[in-house]
Amino acid sequence: MADQHKPGEKVQTSGIYKVVKEGDGESEFEVTCVEGEHFPPTRSGKGAHYELVHAATHSHKHSELGSGD
Repeated sequence: MADQHKPGEKVQTSGIYKVVKEGDGESEFEVTCVEGEHFPPTRSGKGAHYELVHAATHSHKHSELGSGD
């Protein structure tokens, strides 16, 4: 089972996250979340969580894409 993150928690890894809305006819969709920000609340408000699908490195942090400094 993938790590589950709740709305309001701080994002530790940037990437594409699956949002799983539990309850009546469980549904899911994907969003981009950025390290250091917080997972946003969902409109349903209850039973939703985030699961990392694909982590991504910020271009300014990647060793092959240095700023030249």
